[in-house]
Amino acid sequence: MSSNRTLSIAILVAAFIVAGSVWTRPAMGTKSLTASQGETAVVDVYHLVDILIMSEEASNERAEFEAQSSSQITAYEQQLIGIQTQMSGISQDDPQAAQLYNQYQQVSQAIQQATNQINADYQSLLAQQIANAYTTIHEAVNTVAVEQNYTFVIATRRGADLVQTNTLTGVTQEILARPLVTPPESADMTEAVRVHLGLPTMEEITAQVEAEQAAADAAAQEQDAPTEPTPATEITDE
Repeated sequence: MSSNRTLSIAILVAAFIVAGSVWTRPAMGTKSLTASQGETAVVDVYHLVDILIMSEEASNERAEFEAQSSSQITAYEQQLIGIQTQMSGISQDDPQAAQLYNQYQQVSQAIQQATNQINADYQSLLAQQIANAYTTIHEAVNTVAVEQNYTFVIATRRGADLVQTNTLTGVTQEILARPLVTPPESADMTEAVRVHLGLPTMEEITAQVEAEQAAADAAAQEQDAPTEPTPATEITDE
């Protein structure tokens, strides 16, 4: 399980993909507005969600979850080591051997159950982060739409360059993320929403992630580097 800041929501985007998602004013009982009477814009919700999911706050939340989960599993593993140590010091005929073996089995099952629960909770955490990001973006989109006099805002990605092309699911999700094939660039308000939310660009996040990774790698290499012995001082008689 990895929670570094390069996490992409590509494989999780199905959790909120709705082809042709449209924000409109509240539906009225009778039709009072046609498409020709309102201005239409598009916004790459998926791109903005990616940025929020890769933000420091979301990344730290995942890192904290991982740390707590790792501590829980480590505690179980230490129990197993203790049991193994005891088992290695007695013969199979010893009456205590069967009891230790049962303890070992119980702890092993506990680890498996804990691991399954951790995986489920981690997926729930990711889903909640995506849902929160979507809500935040939804509110911002409505605010910016009012400021820029847009009546309709359609969630879509522009361009035909698909990011995921190595799996059928990935390609399908990429296509569904583009309900509009040729939205004009002038109608794209993604950047305006990003600025409204005060989010960094994806390029800025990527550069920061790469810098953090490089620093971590350098620190690890320095820690693993062998320490050269201090040369002895030669004492000479004057």
